[in-house]
Amino acid sequence: MSAAGTRADLNGMPREGAANWGLAWRLARREIKGSVRRFRVFLAALLLGVAAIGTVGSVAESMRDGIAGNAQILLGGDIELRSRHTAPDDIILDTAARYGAVAKTIQMRAMLIAPSDRKLVELKAVDDQWPLVGVAEVDIGETEIVGNLDTALADDGIIIDPQLLRSLGLEIGDRVRLGEAEVRVGGALVYEPDRSVSFISFGPRVLISTTTLAKTELLQPGSFTSFRTRILLNDQAERGDAIAALKAVTDDTHVRVRDLDDAAPGFDVFIDRAEVFLVLVGLTALLIGGLGVAGAVRAWLASRMPVIATLKCLGAPAKLIFRTYLIQVMLIATLGVTAGVIVAAIAPIFAVEFLSSYVTVPIEVSVYPLPLLVAAGFGLTTSFLFALWPLAKAEEVRAATLFRTLVEIPGGRPKTRYIVISLITLGLLSMLALIATRDAVLTASFIGGSIAAMLLLAGLGEGLMRLLRHVPAPHYVPARLALSAIIRPGSPVRQVVIAFGLGLSVLVAVALSQANLSRQIDTRVDQDAPAWFFIDIQPKQIGEFNQIVADTSGVSKVTQTPMLRGRVVSLGGKKASEYERDNPASWVLRGDRALSWAAAKPEGADIVRGEWWPDDYQGPALVSMSEEEAGELGVDIGDEVSFNVLGRPITATISNIRAVDWQTFTINFVFVLSPNVLEKAPHSWMATTHVDDEQAADEIERRVTDAFSNVSAISVREAVDTAQRVIGLLGAAVQVTALVTLVAGIAVLAGTVASTEAQRLADSVILKVLGATRVSISIAWFLEYALLGVLTGIAAAIIGSLASWALIDGFLDADFEMDFLLVLLTTLAGAMATALLGLAGAVRTLGFKPAPLLRQV
Repeated sequence: MSAAGTRADLNGMPREGAANWGLAWRLARREIKGSVRRFRVFLAALLLGVAAIGTVGSVAESMRDGIAGNAQILLGGDIELRSRHTAPDDIILDTAARYGAVAKTIQMRAMLIAPSDRKLVELKAVDDQWPLVGVAEVDIGETEIVGNLDTALADDGIIIDPQLLRSLGLEIGDRVRLGEAEVRVGGALVYEPDRSVSFISFGPRVLISTTTLAKTELLQPGSFTSFRTRILLNDQAERGDAIAALKAVTDDTHVRVRDLDDAAPGFDVFIDRAEVFLVLVGLTALLIGGLGVAGAVRAWLASRMPVIATLKCLGAPAKLIFRTYLIQVMLIATLGVTAGVIVAAIAPIFAVEFLSSYVTVPIEVSVYPLPLLVAAGFGLTTSFLFALWPLAKAEEVRAATLFRTLVEIPGGRPKTRYIVISLITLGLLSMLALIATRDAVLTASFIGGSIAAMLLLAGLGEGLMRLLRHVPAPHYVPARLALSAIIRPGSPVRQVVIAFGLGLSVLVAVALSQANLSRQIDTRVDQDAPAWFFIDIQPKQIGEFNQIVADTSGVSKVTQTPMLRGRVVSLGGKKASEYERDNPASWVLRGDRALSWAAAKPEGADIVRGEWWPDDYQGPALVSMSEEEAGELGVDIGDEVSFNVLGRPITATISNIRAVDWQTFTINFVFVLSPNVLEKAPHSWMATTHVDDEQAADEIERRVTDAFSNVSAISVREAVDTAQRVIGLLGAAVQVTALVTLVAGIAVLAGTVASTEAQRLADSVILKVLGATRVSISIAWFLEYALLGVLTGIAAAIIGSLASWALIDGFLDADFEMDFLLVLLTTLAGAMATALLGLAGAVRTLGFKPAPLLRQV
C-alpha cells in the first residue's frame, strides 16, 4: 500500500467520514494481496474445523434422508406389528387385513449343524407374501440373482449368508440340520430388503419358509422368538385410520405397532448422539484453531506496524485502522471457511462406500444447506472472536512507532466496547452450538468444560514455567539457551500447551480408558466367565439338561434360571411413557424386558434395602429391583410395578432393592418376581456352564445341542471378542476424532513457530556473531521445543489420566488401573512431534547471513 495512494484516499475527507466502511474496504483490498500467504496455517485450521463440523452434519442428514426416503423398504411395509413369544391373535390379524396386504415373519436364534461344524444363526422364517416391499436377491448358482426366492426356499430349502457358506465349507445343494429337520442349502442371500439397521448381530442370517420352520420344531412355547406382521396399505389415505384401529385392538396386549416414522428404531437416536459428539469434537478443533487465529493475526499485525503508523501519520482514525484489518482477516477467514464447506458438501459421496460396510441404512447423496450454514457460521464466528482482541489493540498503535524499532502491537486489555462485542460473539457461538446439539445443558457443559480445560492447561503451563525458573542454569550452553527461551517473557508455552495439549489429553484419556476396559473384560473372562450360555431350554428339558451337564467331565459349575419377557407399563404410579427419554435407565422401559422369578435369594445377591420373601411365600406378587435402575427411575420399596406379560397385566410391589454388578458374566435381571406369578405362563430356561478346559467346552456344547435341537448355545468367548471389537472400533473412532483436535493443535504450533520467525532470525544473528555454529543453534532450538513438548506431555498426561479415571471409576463404576508405560509412550510421541515440528520451522532462519541484517540496524 503506497503512502501517496493512501493520502489521496484520506485527503479532503472529514475525520468522521474517514472511518467509513467503504474507505476501509478500499484500503483492505489494496493491502490483502500480500497478506494471504501469511495465513496459511490459519486457513488450514479453519478448513479442518469447518470441514469436520459440516461433514458430520451432512452425513447425518444424508443418513436421516436415507431412512426417511426408504422407510417403507426398511420397515417391510407401511405398518408393522411386533410381538414376543406368541403371534398376534386372529382379531388383530383380521383388523390388519382390512387395510391391505399382510406378510408374516418369525425371527429367532438357532443352531445350524453342518457336517464339519455348527454355528449359531439368526433365523428368519417368511411366508408366501414376503417381501411386501422390495425384492430379495438370492444367488442359486445361476446367472440370474433377482427373483430366485421361491426356488431357493422350495423343498425345505434355506438361504444362507454367503460368509456362513464359506466358513462352513458348504455349497448350494448340500444338506444340513436345523432343529429336527434336515434341510437343503437353496441359495446364498445377496440382499434382504427389510434387514434391521444395526452394527452387530449374534450370528449370520438364514432365511427359511414358515412351512419348513414348522418341520424343524424350533418354535417352542416360551422360546425367545420375535413375530413381525407387516401391512402394505391399499390406500395411503387410510394410514391414520389403520394405525388408530390397530392401536385400539393391541392396547391391552403384548403387541406393539410401528409405522414409517419409526422405520429404524434406535438408530435415529444413535445418529443424533453420534452427530452431537462429533460436532463438539469439530468445534473443539475449531476453538483450538482459534488460538492459532489469534497468534497469526497478532504476528501479522506486528509486521504491518509501519503501515499502521503511516496511516496514523496521515490522519487515519482508530476506527478506520480496526475496520481495514478486520475486513482483511474476515476475507481470509472466508477463504478457509469456503474450502471447508466445499469439503463438507461432497463428504456424503465418500461416506456411502465407507459406512456401507458397517450399517445397512441407505445414504442419500445430496447437498444439505443447514449443516453447511451452521459450519460456516462456526468458522466465521470463531475467526471473528479470536481475531477481535489483537485487532482492537492494533488501533492503539501510535504514529511515533514509525520512528522506533517496535515490532509488537500494544499489550493489555482492549477498550470496553470490544470486550462487550467479544461477549456478544461468544453468545452467538453458543447459539450456534445449541442449534447443532439441540441440547442446552450439553451446550452449556461443553462451553464450560472447554473454558475449564483451557484454564487448567494454561495454569499447568504457567506452573511448570514458574518451576523451571527455579531450575539452575545447565552448564551445557545449548541446554541453557533452550531453558532461557522457554522462561523468557513472550514465551509460547501457554499457547502451545493449551492448543497441542488438549488434543494430546484426549488421546491419553482414550488410550488409557480403552486399555482399562479391555484388560478388565479379559480378566473377567479368565476368572469369572462361563464357557456357554444356553437359551430356549424348555421346562420339560431342564432335568435332562442337568443330567447331561452332570455326566460331562470338566464342567465345574452350572447356573440356571427361568425367563420370559414382558413390557413395563408403569412404575410407582407413573406410566412408562411419561418418563423422560434421556433418563439413564429409560432402556428398562423400552421394548420388552427379561423377567425371572425365584423362591430363594439368588446366589451372590446383595440386598441393600428391604427383605427377600420367604421360600414358601404364597401371597400377593412381590418384585425385587436392581438398585441403580430403581434410583434413576425414582422408585423404592412399597412402590408398585405393572407389567404386560403376553397380554396379561401383572402388578407387583417392590419388596427389596438389590445391588447388581452388570459387569459380571452371571445371569442378572432388573426385575425378579416372587413365585407363583409367572410359572404357568409359557416360558423357557437359560443356563450357563463353567468348564476347566477347551475340550470340556466343546464337549458340553456338542452334547447339549445334539440332545436338544431347539436349544441355542452362545459362546461367551465369541461374544466377548465381539465386545472387544466394538470397543476397539469405538476407541478407534474416538481416537480419530481426537486426532482432529491434535492436528488443529499442530497447526497452532506451526503458526506459533512462524509468528516467532523474526525473533528467531534476530537470535540466530546474535548467536552467530558471538561464534555459535549452526549445529549448536539447532541443538538449542531442538532442546527448546523438546522441553516444550515435554511440558505439554506432562500437562496432557495429568489431564488425560484424570479424565480416564473419572470415566472408569466414576461413570462406569469400574476399577481404574494406571498404565504408566502407555501414558509415557503417548506423551513421548507428542513431545517428539512438538520438537521436530518446532525445529523444522525454526531452522529456516539459520540460512540467513548476519551481515545484511546487521546493516539494517
